[in-house]
Amino acid sequence: MTNYPYGIDISHWQGTGLDYNRMKANTSFVFVKATESWGYTDPTFYANWTGLVGHNRGAYCYVWLSDDPLRQANYLIDIVTQAGVDWKYDRLVLDLELSGHGLSKAEVSRRVLVMMERIKDVTGRYPILYSRKYWLQDNMLLTDPRLINADWWLAYYRTALPYPLYTPEMSPPPLLPTGVNKWLFHQTCEKGKGREVGVGSYYVDQNRFNGTIAELNAFFGRTEEATDPEPLYSVRVNNIAPDRLNVRNAPNGTIIGKLQSGDIVPVWQVQNGWLRIGDGKWIAERYTTRVDDTPPTPPVSTGYVYFGPVYNQRDIRWASHPLGTKSTIGANGCLMTCASMVCNYFGHASNPLQLNQWLTDNQGYLDGNLFLWAAIERLYPDMKFNGFVYSPTTAQIRAAIIAGVLPIMYVDFDDSTPLIEMHWVLGIGVTGTDVIIADPWTGTIGKLSEMYPKQVIRYGSYSRRAL
Repeated sequence: MTNYPYGIDISHWQGTGLDYNRMKANTSFVFVKATESWGYTDPTFYANWTGLVGHNRGAYCYVWLSDDPLRQANYLIDIVTQAGVDWKYDRLVLDLELSGHGLSKAEVSRRVLVMMERIKDVTGRYPILYSRKYWLQDNMLLTDPRLINADWWLAYYRTALPYPLYTPEMSPPPLLPTGVNKWLFHQTCEKGKGREVGVGSYYVDQNRFNGTIAELNAFFGRTEEATDPEPLYSVRVNNIAPDRLNVRNAPNGTIIGKLQSGDIVPVWQVQNGWLRIGDGKWIAERYTTRVDDTPPTPPVSTGYVYFGPVYNQRDIRWASHPLGTKSTIGANGCLMTCASMVCNYFGHASNPLQLNQWLTDNQGYLDGNLFLWAAIERLYPDMKFNGFVYSPTTAQIRAAIIAGVLPIMYVDFDDSTPLIEMHWVLGIGVTGTDVIIADPWTGTIGKLSEMYPKQVIRYGSYSRRAL
């Protein structure tokens, strides 16, 4: 058993006041319950997640198959992002053990694949799938290669002994469902010794990884990387409001930390207006000043960044055309219409009808008409999807536009109702303290604060890839 790295999974059942240092010292990985369906967050998730920073960790959603799969995937991503996540290391998990409530095996499989694709679209990797052999055989069709070759975490353990006895772990491998011939994690026990690993509960679930410690660390992205012997130079963070500068895991990537005004840091790499100040740590160059005698880079001028066509999704030329295989461009094509304008910005002649047809013919939509952001990379290899920025401030959006990035922003279409009605608009310029947007619903240009006054929920963007 010692040949398999050891880990645990925890939730609110493990109580509060956990000893995370002890947990890290006695485990090689920990899975943390984050959400259930799309409206419930585990009350201990934030404490557990932040307590395990720097450890091999994963966040899981207890899936309700009867609920909207896309909404559940987005909720998991949002909650983990709010708690702080680094997609280079952290993994997401789908917990598949709740009844399908009469859904066919094909429909259950389809809904799981919707969640998998959505998570990959945002994080770059498919989620781990937790379940057990007989549940999978009773509820799913394991014929799709994405399911057959998934990173499976399978439960298989001995009959639990009565309290206060602890139940020994079941030796790997777990039972595999028909059609699956490999496993990644094995949940070996549901009544292990909780206090030994720093949890508050008497019992804890125990798990094993199918590989070596080095392979486990590599799975979580923690491989040894060569470092440059000397930095290129150092920079000082300018005096900026609110006196802190975001540190990201990649150029325009996920926020992983902050620097204060006046901090001086070394620079190892310069890339398109971004500075690498450490392994997986980047800051925006425009908020810094070199501390040597080399003059700083002149600031980028503000104003309009995009001068191409502003498309109206309800243009008579394409409004009634099917969006993928569901709905129409006029009714639900706002995101795709924004993407068409961005393609023009990168020098590719594109209109909503042309782009929609290519996406429809080349697996650019999921579940009929759900836009797959990374599909654009296959159509135009010089374009690279940057991922998402969640709950951005107006200052962050303005900074992105000034840097030459066109953010496709998710806004609330009708702020007079309590529910968020999804709509996408394109940031194309700045003026004063505001953001200039192109709205595909009307095909007009205006100020973000006047047209959609609520905070932007998130934005996605593309950058130019060197070919």
